[in-house]
Amino acid sequence: MKILSLDTSTPRGSVALLEGRVLTAELRVLSLETHSARLLSSVDVLLRNAGWNLADLGLVVAGIGPGSFTGIRIGVATAMGLAQTLSIPFAGISNLDALAHQAAGIDGRIGVVMDAQRSQLYFSEYLSNHGKIRHLGKPKLMYPSDLRRYLRGSRLYLIGDGVVRYAHELKLPSAGWPRLVEVDLFLAAALGRLALGCKRSWRSGEFLQSEPLYIRPPDALGQKARR
Repeated sequence: MKILSLDTSTPRGSVALLEGRVLTAELRVLSLETHSARLLSSVDVLLRNAGWNLADLGLVVAGIGPGSFTGIRIGVATAMGLAQTLSIPFAGISNLDALAHQAAGIDGRIGVVMDAQRSQLYFSEYLSNHGKIRHLGKPKLMYPSDLRRYLRGSRLYLIGDGVVRYAHELKLPSAGWPRLVEVDLFLAAALGRLALGCKRSWRSGEFLQSEPLYIRPPDALGQKARR
């Protein structure tokens, strides 16, 4: 199956083409600006360079966050629009899950730490056992100081850009636990591979819907609540 996978939920935007689990082509952009202006042109460039047509695609995948409200909406709306136009399935996949599966070769507890901006972090914990990953509780929005207290003495493998950005605040030990593990932070290819093995996430039909993983409520909801 030929897969188009998009991730615009964070500044690390990426578009990937996969044939099964094999990465055929990929484009990565690190930018604080919205990815909307270049997303469709990036898809077109990748397809042409891979010698593929839109009609060749069998699945379109998008990262559903957490991350930027606008970024998530752009990626998901674009992916669903393409899936509907082509009459093929769409899959929305959690970026936290995709990061956790990047460390599937590790046995033990994995803590995914994403930069949530505004001096906060998204944190989600998983258990990895012989390549199988499962959640350990719901993802949370935390301050680095709160996460530091939670992590103290825990036997966790930590992954994600939040660990790097807030390394000073988290005060991770140079040896012992918790341990930092480096993984690929551009997630389009990882999202596509995860979707391929998770058919229950596929959605088809004329009226596609996807529930974004915001964790932090959109600013519009906060402003409405304060009125």
